[in-house]
Amino acid sequence: SYNLTGLWDSTEYSVAIRCINNNSKFWSEWSKEKTASTEEKAPSEKVDLWRVIEPSHSAGHRSVHLMWKPVNNFPSPGRILGYKIQYFPEKSAALQVTKNSTDKKIILLLNEDPYIISVIACNSAGNSPAAILRIPSTDEKTPQIIETVRTFTTDEEVVVEWTASKPEVTEYVVEWFEELETDPFGRSWQYVSNSTIWKTNKKNFKPFVCYNISVYPLYGNQVAAPYSTQTYVQERKPSEGPVADTGILGKNEVMIKWKEISKDKRNGFIRNYTIFYKPENGKELNETVNSDVLHYELKSLQANMQYTVYVMANNEAGGTSGEPKTFKTLKF
Repeated sequence: SYNLTGLWDSTEYSVAIRCINNNSKFWSEWSKEKTASTEEKAPSEKVDLWRVIEPSHSAGHRSVHLMWKPVNNFPSPGRILGYKIQYFPEKSAALQVTKNSTDKKIILLLNEDPYIISVIACNSAGNSPAAILRIPSTDEKTPQIIETVRTFTTDEEVVVEWTASKPEVTEYVVEWFEELETDPFGRSWQYVSNSTIWKTNKKNFKPFVCYNISVYPLYGNQVAAPYSTQTYVQERKPSEGPVADTGILGKNEVMIKWKEISKDKRNGFIRNYTIFYKPENGKELNETVNSDVLHYELKSLQANMQYTVYVMANNEAGGTSGEPKTFKTLKF
């Protein structure tokens, strides 16, 4: 007999044996294979836990979306059978509630008090250590520790850098999701320890889509106020241009108005708008205004003259014009 050692937990192995005579140079054929599995061990790492807190409902309750992912240990200690969620008001541990789930997410309906929440992963051999987060009360002011956040894109990576006012804070959570994503469970997150820089593969982000990125400082099991920013990993010119309209007409002036392009059509950050206008049989002129301006008064126009006007929205990749509109200035 022989004991095989150094094997992975919860792993199926195939074993075969062959033999040789002391006085021979030739081995026998291999025996038939026998398969067996090593035993599972309880998970040694706590789950990667995060939360999204929705505003309070009218009845004084709020929805807390909990989500988690098992740590990708290799080899795995065993197959996760489910998760145990426990939570209680911070000042009343005796009111602890326990829920079980085979999913990696759950919605808890909590009141306005601070809560302590833990999630444990379970397999046939036991439980993992508890991942714990504190949910603050609705009127609690969390400190603003992050001072600046900067995002930029290289050929292969998205990079987020930040500065913090408290150097003793050494753990952070970077959270990102599409700006138009309405499902709290549609968010991604990653813990960062002993660093104020985070990098991820550019392929994790869609081009021409605006992303919200937030950095949360952690101290103990508490989450401080985030610092949020927006980014595009790649821009292209807008899918459509602004629709121009005219306000009150004058003899030598007119107010041109337009609305913002819908977010799903921008494909990048709108840098500015350009108003192009041209008198009948005349030369085209233009004026450029900042992105926060949605109206502009054209002056020094010719009286009793027909003009054509259109507005172009510009981002870093280029500009797109809306449909032209005609108007005629007054004679008197």
